Amino acid sequence: MIKKSGKKILIFSLVITLLLPFNFIFAANSEILDMADTLTDKKDKLSDLQSSIEQYQKKIQEAQKKSLTLKNQIELINDQVEKTELEIQEAEMKIDRLETDILTINEDIKDTKKNIGLQKDLVAYHLRELEKQKRKSPLEIILLHPSFSKFFSEMNNLETLQNNLANSIQKLRDMQGQLETSQNDLKGKKNDTLDLKNQLEDKKVKLESQKTAKTILIGEAFNSESKFQSLLAQAQKEQRDLDTEISRLETQVREKLKQSDLFSYNGNVVMTWPVSKNKITTYFHDPDYPFRYIYEHPAIDIRAAQGTPVMAPAPGYVLQIRNQNSSKVYNYVVLVHSGGISTLYLHLSQIYVKPDTYVSRGQIIGLSGGTPGTRGAGLLTTGPHLHFEVRQNSEPVNPLNFLVDL
Repeated sequence: MIKKSGKKILIFSLVITLLLPFNFIFAANSEILDMADTLTDKKDKLSDLQSSIEQYQKKIQEAQKKSLTLKNQIELINDQVEKTELEIQEAEMKIDRLETDILTINEDIKDTKKNIGLQKDLVAYHLRELEKQKRKSPLEIILLHPSFSKFFSEMNNLETLQNNLANSIQKLRDMQGQLETSQNDLKGKKNDTLDLKNQLEDKKVKLESQKTAKTILIGEAFNSESKFQSLLAQAQKEQRDLDTEISRLETQVREKLKQSDLFSYNGNVVMTWPVSKNKITTYFHDPDYPFRYIYEHPAIDIRAAQGTPVMAPAPGYVLQIRNQNSSKVYNYVVLVHSGGISTLYLHLSQIYVKPDTYVSRGQIIGLSGGTPGTRGAGLLTTGPHLHFEVRQNSEPVNPLNFLVDL
């Protein structure tokens, strides 16, 4: 017969088994509840932000269709600034929500681990009690309890213990499955948070570029429409002249390079990053490029501190350079590679190579620039970076299709 103390323990264990699922409900941390309330209040604001972002996007698209006047372009950049500021607020709110989710999941994981420990103790208790019962044979039970009612009661206790053990093991499995799900969910939330924080950093950099673009326009044009149109014409002419010159020189030099063992006119080019792999602040044909109304952005802009070494991404031939002391012109290097590929490096503050020479992969060809008002930065630059352009058969193509990590 089970002793009274054993029965009390059994009853207590059953009560624990029944109450375990409710531990998750009452485990909420007060800090989490406070944050959840705050985020609930912000839910409507997030929806309003998203609606405002859409409205500014439409305004920007409409402004891009208007004529190229100083007033229109300043209004366009103002709209871009407003949109980016709203996107920053949106990203910050999403990060807050994810961080609250992470706190909640961490508390759930903590509670689940605690309850798994209790459930393991309960399974161990059932195993011990069952082992005690199994030591008695049916004959021993009959001899100990001549009464058939007591015999059947003893057998019912054994069956109850077996059922309790099976239920406890199943609950333990369920809890372990829940723990695994929560841990996977936590990992996903952390990755989402990291991605959003990176996006937030990118948006802040974009915001600064947009504000700088506005300052440049106002500073260079002095609120004069005629000066703005002159600046516009100068920038467009410089871009056209550069395109024409590169195409002309490249056509001339290709025949020479066909004879070089270093260059195979056919074949693919594998390029490493010309500066240490970093954030791309402006993408190829980026719709948010502040000066897109002058020309499509034919390159990627890679964040690089002023004076960062710029390296040849593949073996090449130095086709042309511009290396002037003025801050009003763009200093650059053009390299020609195999397979009809050439590369352009713009806003350089220093240049270490000369035309009609060869460079190897990783060789330093100059130093990055781009800070407004510095040597070789040019007029339309919004901060230190490397403008990296890839051309295939003289036509600009997306550099990201060629860059690899080695």
